[in-house]
Amino acid sequence: MGEIFSKLASFILIGVACSTVYRLVKDRACLGRDELREDERSLAWRVVIFLVLPLIVALELRTTIITSEWLGGWVKDWSYGLLWFEAIPRNLPDVDLLIPALFAGVAVQFTLAVMLLPALLFRPHPFVATVLGYTIGAIFGFNLIVDPVISLMGGGNSRWQLAYTAVPRDQLMVVIGVYFLAAISFVLLTRNKAVRLFFADLSRPVVAEALRTALCESKAEPENSFQTCRLSVLLDRAGLKRQSMQEVRKLRRTAPGSLYLAFLEPYIYYRQRRYDSARTGFERAATYIGIPENLRAGFFAAAACSAFADGDTRRALNFCERALEFDAQCLVARMVKVDSYLRNGNKEQAGEEVMAAIRQGLDFDVEDKIPLDPEFALRAIVRFEKSRAETSLEEAVPSL
Repeated sequence: MGEIFSKLASFILIGVACSTVYRLVKDRACLGRDELREDERSLAWRVVIFLVLPLIVALELRTTIITSEWLGGWVKDWSYGLLWFEAIPRNLPDVDLLIPALFAGVAVQFTLAVMLLPALLFRPHPFVATVLGYTIGAIFGFNLIVDPVISLMGGGNSRWQLAYTAVPRDQLMVVIGVYFLAAISFVLLTRNKAVRLFFADLSRPVVAEALRTALCESKAEPENSFQTCRLSVLLDRAGLKRQSMQEVRKLRRTAPGSLYLAFLEPYIYYRQRRYDSARTGFERAATYIGIPENLRAGFFAAAACSAFADGDTRRALNFCERALEFDAQCLVARMVKVDSYLRNGNKEQAGEEVMAAIRQGLDFDVEDKIPLDPEFALRAIVRFEKSRAETSLEEAVPSL
């Protein structure tokens, strides 16, 4: 039964790998841009997992076989499943040689990952840099965290089971200690802000440049709500999710009732795929008194995006109608309305919405505008806050 499952899983992995190659060929023109979209970064992950890692696992298997023979033993029966393998060294002259035979492939993988690091210093193309960075992270993460955890659950290759049963306890404790320290170091390194900024500069150079500017301006004005809001958005887009949430919490303390927070919280929730919380937040922001109609429409359209992503097409259509009442040219609302009609099987109504958008001259470019264009929202909020401040000042003059 286990062998049948292993072969079935291997066939599925081969199918996904072929699909990944097809996507690479199909989207090769889009991969040359300087700023990768989310779907292109997810494609980079697919390249690493289904194309690169199988080659690395094959290298590990070959290393295990060669090391076992070099140490005086042999590997007779082995199996390879693209992302895992089974190879048991036999007839080694000494039991102390089992650790080198079992973990030689891991050492080769770590050596390969370290050798790939200098390539990032030459600042390759963003897609290449993303693939290289993901490959390095996958090698360390898979070997230091995923493989030991799966082995504890009784899966994966037989390295850890064999080490636990056949290796002397003192050697095993040393290996476990080294793995534990290396895993902790890897986790701390990947969570380090400087490291994540460096990788963001390679894979998202446009966002990273804006982020550096925002960091400098935020340091100069730490209590400025606009700077905090913009910094949180840019940190999230650069992949620094934890640091982005820190700015959200800071804005909750410094400006709890502001429109900046009303926009930022649901925007970050949407990026975190917390669609129900995002919908509630955008709906609340749309009821803010006195905001411009196009911004109110944008908030309703963002609520429609959240509802649609959560599978609630009825609510999504309702929010789209409310958005279009305030701004008939709201592109996001039109597109969500089309998608909702198509999901419900109403192709004629979807076609009518597309024709209405064409007649209005909309360009159908919704890149970086889902659920809401943050640049447009921040500009509108700045104008609204400035106008409200001027009005308050004018009202205060007669009372002096």
